[in-house]
Parts: sequence; structure tokens; C-alpha cells
Amino acid sequence: MRQAISFVLPTYNCHCVQLVETLCRQCRMVQAEYGIDYEIVVADDCSTDRSYVRSNSVIERLDNVRYLKLDHNLGRSAVRNLLAREARHEWLVFIDGDLAVDRPDFVEKYALSEGDVVVGGTAIGDDAKLWQDNLRYLYEKRCEPAHSAQQRMRLANREFRTTNFLVSRSAVIANPFDEAFRHYGYEDVLFGKQLTASGHAINHIDNPVLIDDYESNPVYMDKTEEACRTLIEFRQQLEGYSSLLALTTSLVRWHLLPLGKLAYRILGTPLRRNLSGTKPLLSLFNIYRLLYTLSVWA
Repeated sequence: MRQAISFVLPTYNCHCVQLVETLCRQCRMVQAEYGIDYEIVVADDCSTDRSYVRSNSVIERLDNVRYLKLDHNLGRSAVRNLLAREARHEWLVFIDGDLAVDRPDFVEKYALSEGDVVVGGTAIGDDAKLWQDNLRYLYEKRCEPAHSAQQRMRLANREFRTTNFLVSRSAVIANPFDEAFRHYGYEDVLFGKQLTASGHAINHIDNPVLIDDYESNPVYMDKTEEACRTLIEFRQQLEGYSSLLALTTSLVRWHLLPLGKLAYRILGTPLRRNLSGTKPLLSLFNIYRLLYTLSVWA
């Protein structure tokens, strides 16, 4: 039994009120049954749309909730390090602020879990008909079977994600997120690698948060390209932790980089037009990711 837990939520241009209210309700129930202490700390990383900051401010009225409104953007890694420093309890549960909790025993499962690092995973939610032409929904749904707790345990360190996980505060302080990662993608993979190298075993359990809202296709393509650029920038640190990087590296070693760059110049625009459009073909997505990654390889 973990006697005290800090739920720490980084947010950026998203609503988090429902998530925080759900966590509060569950924490009160678990506190009544097991006597645990809890807090919820939310850090808005200087959202560009200030309406989110204003609407989320209602969480300040809730017991055991702190809302940090940053006046400059720290980036994905630094804001998580800040949350770890701000937390008052030894056990931390990191949850991305744009997600949802729909399992009634979500908090209880973490309170009763075992291990230095525990990853709860994600579930893909909402109406399939509503999102049938949304690229991220299609991609996440296709990958969902491979992300069960059982499947994740087979490659426990490589399958680490910061979307939803429990870790000791001391482990984060000793192995902080690499703040060179300011942009989207892969900071969680490297953090998991650091934890493993420091001797922390990663346990995967079935305690998912719910993804129930999906960015538009053009926005998701922008994020995908940003992640590819991050992958190439930090390719030395991420070697062995990305199948896309492994394939790209092999093509470079086989002297096929010029051909890949040429293919991107010819096919990149029409592929992106389809994937950003109203009827994206999921079969083209990984092709585009590969060609784009080759195009930014330097």
C-alpha cells in the first residue's frame, strides 16, 4: 500500500477540469477506505490559448489541488521535472492533462500496485463512427492490441510512456527528464531508458487512462513530423528504442539516403495532402513517417 500519492498533471492548451474532478472523487474514496494522503498538482505550461487557463482555474476551489500557471513555456521535459519538485509526497502519478479516467478503481489500483515504476497504459475511446476519418484515432486503434499490459511487459523498458505512470519522487529527482527535449516526442522513451539503467524495474499493469479526444489530421501530421525531427536529433541516445529509427539507420547504412530524400521530394506532398485531408489512408502513414525521417536526416 502506498500511503501518500501526488497526482501530477502537465497541461498545455487543453481542458483538465473533468479529469481533476474524477481524480478528486476517487482519491476521497480511497482515502476513506485505506487512509492514504493525496494531492493533485496541475501545471499549465504557459498555454498559448489563455481561455484554457481561465476555464481550468475552477480546479483551484477543490480540496488538495494546486494549479501552477507558468508565465513562460518550459517544454515537455522541464515541466515534468518541475512537477516532481513541487510534489509533496514520495509517490507520483503522472497523467497527461488532456486525457480522461473512466475506470472507477483507477486510483485504488495505483495505491495497491507494486514496483518502483508502474505504467498503466492507455485505452482508445469514443464513437468509432464519429472519428472514422480521424488519422490519430485510426492509428491508435490499430495499435491498441499491441499495447495491452501483457504485450507491454515483453519489452518493459522500450514500452515506457509518460502518458500514465507511477514512479517515486526520489527516482525522478535522481534521474530527471532530459530538458534538452523541448519539442514533441521521445522524451518519455529516454526517461524509461534512464530509469532502467539506474536499476529501476518497470512494471506494466492494466490501469489505462482514456484517450477520447483527437486532434485534427493537419495538427496530428504536424506533431508526427515534430516527433520525427526529435527522433533524428537524439538518435544516438534513442538507438535500440525505436523501430522507425532502426529502419532509417539501416537504409542510411545501405547508402539509400539519397534515394529516400528523392522519394520524399516526389511523394511527400501528395502523401501529406492525403493524410491531412478528410479521408486519410492509414496504410500511407508509416510510409510518410519513414520518408519524412529520411528527408530530415543530416
